[in-house]
Formats: sequence, structure tokens, C-alpha cells
Amino acid sequence: MIPRARTISRSRRGIESIEVMVALPLVLLVLYGGFEYGWMVMKSVQLDHAARVGAREASLDSSSASTVDSIVQSVLANAGISNAVVGISPAEPADALMGDVVTVSIDVDYGDVQLLGLSNFMPLPDSLHGEASMIKEPGVSP
Repeated sequence: MIPRARTISRSRRGIESIEVMVALPLVLLVLYGGFEYGWMVMKSVQLDHAARVGAREASLDSSSASTVDSIVQSVLANAGISNAVVGISPAEPADALMGDVVTVSIDVDYGDVQLLGLSNFMPLPDSLHGEASMIKEPGVSP
């Protein structure tokens, strides 16, 4: 005669493995989803930072569009972001008058910066946007 406790533990092992097969993919999806959303927020903050650095440069009296663009691209490269589109308003910061607002905006496709590629399973944005504005500073007199 087989003890009853032994029979129950053998059948329980099969049920536990089925529970793991059902629950593990869901747990991993939630875990990886948290990583992906955290990555998205980090990249968004990096875009805002690069735009802020560019707007700071554009607000200076001696700035040019090419200088602003190269500084923004340098900050983006340090953050591991490429293929970003940088917009500067006004198009040539040197043309802005003292007190005018200069704006730097950055757009990048999220597919270029995504971490795990979970866009088929999760609602993720198509692109990320960063923007910063500052007031044009007066020139320095010698």
C-alpha cells in the first residue's frame, strides 16, 4: 500500500510546473516592461538635457546654428543617441535680439534607442521629443 502523502506530492509536482509555465512568461513580460519603460524615461530625460545644453549655447551672443547643433550632437553621442533631428528657433541664433526666446528641439525615433524591442507587446511611443527654451542674453562689452 502506498502512503497517501506520497501520492499527493507526486501529483502536486505536475501542477506546480504547469503553474510556472503559465506565470513565468507574464512575470517576465512585466519585469522586462519595467526595464523598457525605465529606459524610455531615461532617454527622454537625456533628450531634454541635450536640448537644455543646446538652448544655453544658443542664448549666448556669439552662438551660431552650427555650434549649437554640434554641441547638441556631442551630448547626444555621449548618451548613446544617434539619428536625432535637431531644430533651432530662430534658425540662426545670432539673429535673435536680446530678450528673444531661443528654442532647441530634438526628435528621435524610439526604434533607434529602444532597449529590448518590446513594441509588439507593449504600448510604446513611435518617437521621443526633447525641448528647451531660454532667453537670449546680452552681449558682453569689452
